[in-house]
Amino acid sequence: MATNGQYTEKYRMNTYSLLALLALGLSLLTLVVLSLLAKNLIKKQIDDQMKDMIPIKAIRERIGIRIKWRK
Repeated sequence: MATNGQYTEKYRMNTYSLLALLALGLSLLTLVVLSLLAKNLIKKQIDDQMKDMIPIKAIRERIGIRIKWRK
Protein backbone atom coordinates (compact mmCIF):
# COMPACT_ATOMS: atom_id res chain seq x y z
CA MET A 1 0.00 0.00 0.00
CA ALA A 2 1.59 3.24 -1.14
CA THR A 3 1.17 6.45 0.82
CA ASN A 4 -0.32 9.45 -0.87
CA GLY A 5 1.96 12.50 -1.14
CA GLN A 6 -0.83 14.85 -0.11
CA TYR A 7 -1.44 12.87 3.07
CA THR A 8 2.18 13.05 4.16
CA GLU A 9 2.31 16.78 3.35
CA LYS A 10 -0.83 17.39 5.41
CA TYR A 11 0.63 15.38 8.30
CA ARG A 12 3.87 17.37 8.08
CA MET A 13 1.98 20.69 8.22
CA ASN A 14 -0.01 19.53 11.26
CA THR A 15 3.23 18.58 13.00
CA TYR A 16 4.85 21.95 12.21
CA SER A 17 1.72 23.80 13.35
CA LEU A 18 1.73 21.87 16.62
CA LEU A 19 5.42 22.61 17.18
CA ALA A 20 4.88 26.31 16.42
CA LEU A 21 1.92 26.43 18.82
CA LEU A 22 3.96 24.67 21.50
CA ALA A 23 6.86 27.10 21.05
CA LEU A 24 4.47 30.07 21.26
CA GLY A 25 2.88 28.70 24.42
CA LEU A 26 6.24 28.08 26.09
CA SER A 27 7.49 31.56 25.20
CA LEU A 28 4.33 33.17 26.62
CA LEU A 29 4.66 31.12 29.78
CA THR A 30 8.30 32.19 30.09
CA LEU A 31 7.32 35.86 29.70
CA VAL A 32 4.69 35.56 32.43
CA VAL A 33 7.13 33.87 34.80
CA LEU A 34 9.83 36.48 34.12
CA SER A 35 7.41 39.37 34.66
CA LEU A 36 6.26 37.89 37.99
CA LEU A 37 9.87 37.39 39.01
CA ALA A 38 10.73 41.00 38.16
CA LYS A 39 7.71 42.26 40.08
CA ASN A 40 8.66 40.23 43.17
CA LEU A 41 12.27 41.38 42.99
CA ILE A 42 11.20 45.03 42.82
CA LYS A 43 8.85 44.59 45.78
CA LYS A 44 11.63 42.94 47.78
CA GLN A 45 14.05 45.74 46.96
CA ILE A 46 11.52 48.37 48.08
CA ASP A 47 10.86 46.41 51.28
CA ASP A 48 14.59 46.16 51.99
CA GLN A 49 14.99 49.91 51.53
CA MET A 50 12.01 50.60 53.80
CA LYS A 51 13.55 48.44 56.55
CA ASP A 52 15.99 51.22 57.33
CA MET A 53 13.19 53.77 57.77
CA ILE A 54 10.51 51.53 59.34
CA PRO A 55 12.01 48.60 61.29
CA ILE A 56 8.68 46.94 62.24
CA LYS A 57 7.41 44.68 59.44
CA ALA A 58 3.72 44.92 60.41
CA ILE A 59 3.78 48.69 59.99
CA ARG A 60 5.60 48.38 56.65
CA GLU A 61 2.92 46.00 55.39
CA ARG A 62 0.12 48.35 56.51
CA ILE A 63 1.70 51.22 54.61
CA GLY A 64 1.80 48.97 51.54
CA ILE A 65 3.40 50.71 48.62
CA ARG A 66 1.75 49.67 45.38
CA ILE A 67 3.83 49.47 42.26
CA LYS A 68 2.14 51.04 39.26
CA TRP A 69 3.47 49.62 36.03
CA ARG A 70 3.70 51.99 33.09
CA LYS A 71 1.30 51.36 30.25
